[in-house]
Amino acid sequence: MPPERRVSIVVPALNEERVIGRCLEALTRQDFPKEAYEVVLVDNGSADRTLEIARQFSATLNLSILSKTDARISGLRNFGVSRSRGEILAFLDADCVAPPGWLKTATGLLAGEKVGAAGAHYKIPDDSTWVGRTWFGGAELERQGDVDWIPAGDMLLARATFERLGGFDESISTNEDCELCERVRAAGLRVVGDAAAAVVHLGTPQTLGHFYRKVRWHATDGLRVFVRGLPKITNPRPLLLAAYTLLCAAGFVVAAAAAVRSGAWGAPLGFLIALPAPALLLGLRAAAKRGRWSDLGAWIVLFFVYGLARAHALVRVVRRRDSR
Repeated sequence: MPPERRVSIVVPALNEERVIGRCLEALTRQDFPKEAYEVVLVDNGSADRTLEIARQFSATLNLSILSKTDARISGLRNFGVSRSRGEILAFLDADCVAPPGWLKTATGLLAGEKVGAAGAHYKIPDDSTWVGRTWFGGAELERQGDVDWIPAGDMLLARATFERLGGFDESISTNEDCELCERVRAAGLRVVGDAAAAVVHLGTPQTLGHFYRKVRWHATDGLRVFVRGLPKITNPRPLLLAAYTLLCAAGFVVAAAAAVRSGAWGAPLGFLIALPAPALLLGLRAAAKRGRWSDLGAWIVLFFVYGLARAHALVRVVRRRDSR
């Protein structure tokens, strides 16, 4: 890529003092002409040392620091694009660390035939716990080639494509990357992932509590994105699992209340047994697929927590709609 064809790296941030230094330091080490890329940091009103740390890289990066408060992450990214100059847009999250060859590899992917979006699923930190290793480990290797979506924390598009599609949807808080990738594919373009373009996600959930909150948060607007895609159904499984989990939990509560009066505990016991059944089946499938039976227990626990989190998110969506 000649230097005159600049790449704009857009980094949204909010209270990222623990990670922003590592993110920007990695961008100074890119195997890419320094004059050929800029970094646009869009801050959402950080109250910690995020901006102080970021300013330290003004001498080593073509860095612009912008402010846009009270915005969803989609709005931060779109605002960064509006103030950038590159013909290619690279989106990187503040808690992601890019390897030296990231820009060269990712821009090369974007040059492929009919490629509309390119990037990779995340790598996990080397010191990840069993939660991070089991659920997220190896995602960048398993999801390569033509894929349904890639995370917005490691995504590249041509500016012309991004603007033609209208950018990220600012009406949703989560799933904005999946939603944009759906529009890319609907436009007849490819979404391509390659492990060589993967970045390390420092924000990978490492505890069950963090995993639960992350899944619940991601599912917040998942139903809206799913409904928008109808009648074409791309991935109904998370929604079905959430509905099943919710049905079993509600059934247990109702049956247990009735059993207190009648003394017949068969029905609540049946719901209680049925509740973790999908987690058991999905755990067996995952362990068999990866050939790591030692991880079976971890998979069962994680799928069970995943189903609970998705069900919780579904309840929150329904309540939010009822309150309008």
